[in-house]
Amino acid sequence: MNDTIQIKQAGRDDLQDVAAFLDDCWQAEYRQIVSDDYLDTLSVDKRHKRLLARYDEGVSDFLMMMYSDKLIGVAVFGKSFVEGYEEDGEISAIYLHRDYIGKGLGHALFSKTEQRLAAKGYSHFVLDVLSANARAVSFYEKHDYTKEDDRSIKLGECEYPLTVFRR
Repeated sequence: MNDTIQIKQAGRDDLQDVAAFLDDCWQAEYRQIVSDDYLDTLSVDKRHKRLLARYDEGVSDFLMMMYSDKLIGVAVFGKSFVEGYEEDGEISAIYLHRDYIGKGLGHALFSKTEQRLAAKGYSHFVLDVLSANARAVSFYEKHDYTKEDDRSIKLGECEYPLTVFRR
């Protein structure tokens, strides 16, 4: 399988696919973590507009992991928007399609994302994660990220615990 895996920089024209992929991942992975009411209001068009703004402002880059012609992974990274960590590089989203989890591909995408952040001059990387997302928390800990802070995030009408990790 690895012979046909490619990680490529996403261009502006790819961001509609990136937005749809991210919304699909949220719909599939967060049903037991985030309220259905919130998940049911996700909008690819709204996410697409936010991604376009980040792209056009030059504050975020995007990687796409492809298996043949199928999008199976996405990373969004760049300037940190995490309060208190503005000088760090931020991994603001990294998702792998559920059918490809457990095959080492997430590690490859994560490593490429860190390499790109380092090439941009960042020596520290930060990310935040919903605290109840045990698989993601474990993944970041395996990559030597340490818990820095507990916060919360409002999604829809509910507040959720959020953990900030840094390396």
